[in-house]
Amino acid sequence: MKLRMFYKYRGLLTGLLGALLLCLPAAVTGFVVIAVAGAFFAAAFFLRVWARMHIGDHSRGKELFCPALVQSGPYKYVKHPLYLSNFMAGVAFAFFHAGFSFRALLFCAVYGCFLGYLAHKENVFLADAHNCGEQTRMVAKATAGGALWADRYTWLWQSMMLALIFLRKNVC
Repeated sequence: MKLRMFYKYRGLLTGLLGALLLCLPAAVTGFVVIAVAGAFFAAAFFLRVWARMHIGDHSRGKELFCPALVQSGPYKYVKHPLYLSNFMAGVAFAFFHAGFSFRALLFCAVYGCFLGYLAHKENVFLADAHNCGEQTRMVAKATAGGALWADRYTWLWQSMMLALIFLRKNVC
């Protein structure tokens, strides 16, 4: 699959992986599992907000382009903090739903490979100087509230996933 096509449908592919996670048997999770999953989810949340504060309202959405290469905030330490936060949220969802099981770890490995592939392909794209505008070490472009608003659809999908996990574990 060509990178642009794969990139365009990465949200749909992530949703399919989420549906796959919900197909796993639900596990009874104790305090330790919930605490670890909660820590992963909180860290994912704060990393995403911090990254969004530096990248601003910029989002590639379904298009792969790069008006500027941000090298401040979390981008100073990690090349793809939004992918990292997505992975951390995925780990939290897996632990919330399936506990510390082999199935949850297998899901985390598959999701990690998927995001790693996306990050690798993006690195190849960004390495071509013609694809990216100026490299910038900017200060935060958005406030925390602006960052939360910029990712409103991410929060919607993550809230829906948590609700589905809760329903799957407690109703089904």
